[in-house]
Amino acid sequence: MKKNFFFVIWADPKFYQTLFFLSQHFSEKNYEINIFCKKSEIEQDINGEINFGKNTKIRFCPLNIKCLPDFINSIVFSIYCFFQFLILKPEKIIFFNKHSLFSLGLIRIFSKNKDKFIYHNFDFDDPANLKSFNERILSKLEFFFSKFADFLVFPSIERANFFQSITKIDKVKFFGFRNCFPKKFIPIKSNFFKEFLDRNNISDKKIVCSLGSISSAHHLNEIIDSAKYINKNIVLIIGGISINNYSYNLKKKIKNNNLSQKIFIFENIKNSLWFEILFKSSLGLCFYEKVNLSHQYMAGTSTKFNNYLFARIPMIVNNNEDFLNFKKKFDIFEVANPSDPKNIAEKINYIIDDNNRFNELRKNLEIAFSEELNFEKQFEKSYKIFLDY
Repeated sequence: MKKNFFFVIWADPKFYQTLFFLSQHFSEKNYEINIFCKKSEIEQDINGEINFGKNTKIRFCPLNIKCLPDFINSIVFSIYCFFQFLILKPEKIIFFNKHSLFSLGLIRIFSKNKDKFIYHNFDFDDPANLKSFNERILSKLEFFFSKFADFLVFPSIERANFFQSITKIDKVKFFGFRNCFPKKFIPIKSNFFKEFLDRNNISDKKIVCSLGSISSAHHLNEIIDSAKYINKNIVLIIGGISINNYSYNLKKKIKNNNLSQKIFIFENIKNSLWFEILFKSSLGLCFYEKVNLSHQYMAGTSTKFNNYLFARIPMIVNNNEDFLNFKKKFDIFEVANPSDPKNIAEKINYIIDDNNRFNELRKNLEIAFSEELNFEKQFEKSYKIFLDY
């Protein structure tokens, strides 16, 4: 009989690569995985098919009424998960992000000693930064219910330490798990980007990309301005999901500055195009404005960072304390002031033009990925320890 494992997330699990890598891993180890989640509110399925593992079942919440506040729907979801716990009796449950925790209090009452509950947080913010009443209430509930978890996992130790300082939960329960790719992961790539480059007669150009959310707080305006100063053999690509049509004003800015042959935006791209752009790029940009706690600690943690790492693409990142400390151990990027377009351009030109430095970064990326910054190593340092696996 297979061991039963619950994953609980009040979101579309396709958007969390660590989640489906975990699901694949446990499925391969003969666990039966049930992922309880809600259907995506995005009409277009940009992710396509995701392999969650041969022994994995996706179980959508049977009731999600759009006219009700998301908080109410998440409570209904928690009740649903609680009854499924009573029926299926899983030995282990991973709760992803705060909304999933609401059922943990009840589940804990009816659990057995052998049952293990893990809180895996991808994103939380300093309560001091929260402005709305609802956000503050949700934050308090998150801190309260997290105390019922046996173990807590965060994308970085810095975030874990901050969470622990607020909750006062025993430090031995906290673990880090960077959002890294497995060593043997093989992405599916499209051929669309190659055709685009050919049509625009720029196949011979060096590609510098910024992949991820097309939204504020990623210094995209400064990246566009930097295109005025980069060398002629370089083009910039911005690709990802456009949040609240943020790309509209970016496109206007590109046109108004006569940069239409220097910088291109690809919106709401599917995974296959994402990976094609990624592997055709020579350099990746990874900038974050300090608008929340997560953006303060993105070194080795952010999705775009780990995509560049997986493709062995040198990066330019924020010149903040977090990245500078990370660089002392892993020399896989250059830093720049993301608020200064000229400084961004200088670093782009430097890495692209200096073959010795470019090759050194590529070599360091290979070593970092193979030895430390991969899914297998992160799993070994966290789940394998506390699950006695």
